[in-house]
Amino acid sequence: MIYRRTIYLSLLILFMGFTALGQSTQGAWTLEECINYAWENNLTIRTNKLNQLQNEISLKEAKFSRLPNLSGGGNVGKQFGRTINPNTNEFTNIDVLGGSMSLNSSVTLYRGGQINNTIKQNEVNLKASEQDLQKAKNDIGLTVATNFLTVLLNQEQLENARFQLRTSEEQLERTKKLVKAGSLPLANQLDLESQKATNEVTLINAENAVNLAILNLKQSMQMPAGDPLTITAPDIEVTSLSMAPQNPTEIYQIALNNQPDIKSAELGIQSSDYGIKLAKAAFLPSISLNGSISSNFSDAAQTITGFQSVTVPSQQIGTVDGTGASVFSLPGTREIPIASDTQFFDQIDNNLGQSIGLGLNIPIFSRYSNKSNLQRAEITKQRAEITALNARNTLRQNIESAYNNALASLKSYEATEKRVAALQESFRATEQQYNVGSANAVDYQVASNNLFAARTDLVRAKYEYIFRTKILDFYLGNPITLK
Repeated sequence: MIYRRTIYLSLLILFMGFTALGQSTQGAWTLEECINYAWENNLTIRTNKLNQLQNEISLKEAKFSRLPNLSGGGNVGKQFGRTINPNTNEFTNIDVLGGSMSLNSSVTLYRGGQINNTIKQNEVNLKASEQDLQKAKNDIGLTVATNFLTVLLNQEQLENARFQLRTSEEQLERTKKLVKAGSLPLANQLDLESQKATNEVTLINAENAVNLAILNLKQSMQMPAGDPLTITAPDIEVTSLSMAPQNPTEIYQIALNNQPDIKSAELGIQSSDYGIKLAKAAFLPSISLNGSISSNFSDAAQTITGFQSVTVPSQQIGTVDGTGASVFSLPGTREIPIASDTQFFDQIDNNLGQSIGLGLNIPIFSRYSNKSNLQRAEITKQRAEITALNARNTLRQNIESAYNNALASLKSYEATEKRVAALQESFRATEQQYNVGSANAVDYQVASNNLFAARTDLVRAKYEYIFRTKILDFYLGNPITLK
């Protein structure tokens, strides 16, 4: 698994710098353009972008929680039948239309550091989501790079198959002439016709492999299968590449500072630390400041605008005990108030009320919920530490494997290159012997097939070594160039 992942990652890094030809050269795509297309269309990338946006919103919300809140409310209604006159506080049977309105605000003065720790935790979570997005881009790029490489390899295989077919066709034509002249037996011609047919099948299989590889590449890019796609391969020579001078331990120490999955795991530990602080803050008291302003109105409200003198006549007010004689009040005058409807805004101003106060909340018994939240936060940190340790171990193992594989691939390429040179010379000699009749068709076919297989192995060994050296450059954080 580590071996495959290392190859995949190396493919991505190898081609990310190759932008020279691009789509401007007869519509050919570089790997970087294929990856950018996949990034724009991949649903996993979109999901991670939404996660990052969600963390940005959470951070903004946490910062605004420092500010006072403000809410307003009001009501209006009509009372029928027996009710209390809001102006006189007396029972009455009139219909009364009235209402009230208010503004309320509160601000947290102290909550055990919850606000500050929430802000810091959301800042860490935002940074982690940025690293997760980068990792998701790398993962998508790895898939695209793998399929891109498969296309390149199969195209090389196809060219080798075409070369072998052309060679067998040319040799068959010469053999036919020699058979016709009586210099070679007919069996040689028949053997070469069989070899040609075999090469034709190999060519068809190679063409099918290229078509399938291109389809897989399109699917990993989220590109419709019907859209045209041709790719361009960079011209890289193995002799221009060299392995990193650092040993695996040195490369690992450098990679710890530039790999997004490592950074994300470390940020996860920081986030869990703030989670523990938040859980502990629930055990502390909190202090808040609150205030309100309110008023009301009623259509029954009246304002006294003056007084009117009214003559009060003499009236019987009682009788004298014993005689039964009537007792009358003295006539006089009374001042009767004159009232008019109170205007709406005057009522709002006259009935305005304000309040301000401090609130203290002391947690005494939370039915074990605060303790449970703290324990869960501590477990979350332990999981984050395990995740980070696992990420570092995986990175170290990948680097060790990549380094050893780079050494092995270089040796394999050098050995395969010598093998191709030897087989090419052997094939040339066998071909000359066959043309003069000193070698039979079987010898010729064996030499041809051996050369074809060696060239195929050389192509694989070439890409293998290039990719192994580039992945080491990636872990070192060096720019990938062909210079």
